[in-house]
Amino acid sequence: MDQKQGYWGPVTSSIDWCEENYQHSWYIAEFWNTVSSVAMVILGLLGVKLHYRSLGWRFSAGYLFIVVVGIGSVLFHATLQYEHQMWDEVPMIWTACYLLWLLLQEHGYAHLIYGVAIAIYCVIATLLTSKSKGTTQFYLFQSTFGLVMWSCFWFVRSLYKHAQSPMVRSIFHRGVQFLVLAISVWLFDGNFCFVYDHVPNPQLHAWWHILMCVSLHYFFVAAGHEMISRKDKSSRLKIKYLIRDKFIPFVALEEDHRE
Repeated sequence: MDQKQGYWGPVTSSIDWCEENYQHSWYIAEFWNTVSSVAMVILGLLGVKLHYRSLGWRFSAGYLFIVVVGIGSVLFHATLQYEHQMWDEVPMIWTACYLLWLLLQEHGYAHLIYGVAIAIYCVIATLLTSKSKGTTQFYLFQSTFGLVMWSCFWFVRSLYKHAQSPMVRSIFHRGVQFLVLAISVWLFDGNFCFVYDHVPNPQLHAWWHILMCVSLHYFFVAAGHEMISRKDKSSRLKIKYLIRDKFIPFVALEEDHRE
């Protein structure tokens, strides 16, 4: 579909999503994709607030990485400029690598060599992503990022298989459900823009941001609970919900009394 130009000029990013550019503001290229990116910032800050005591700062650092990704995503979708796209995609690679490092340590791969190998991979992936252009750049990023993320999910699967608590297993299930839904809307929005020449655009990429935030939070809660409980059998962790015992689960110490 034809796209308008606005404050930031011609699109230089390697991909332009289905949302019509500059439809709602002269200063924001993709309005709904930009607004929905704030969900990542909120998730990250909320995750730190809820978990810095119960899960510690290693997990909280993972939430802080997501805050950086969210800020980069806002910049990318607001401008559709290549340099701002890198502020979205490069932090995604480093976030995935950091989470993989945590999971490797949990599964017995704690030797320094594994951390060094991940760091080298991140540097190579960063260079491949940031030094290429166009379709090549898009697929290089998807490949390097996807390899790490699916490796993370492989180790998360192992945590799920050993989880004893029905509530924790249920949270893992919810994470998978939201992940499948998120990937589905991402794939549709990335491949079927022509559909929106005939029907209203439901802004599926914006929903991808929100659904992935929900999915990641469920995985963080379930995996974090299992990792801390396995490491310290005396830990007194409990799954609680922030809203009405149904919404926004988090891991709390038993003496916590958050409502």
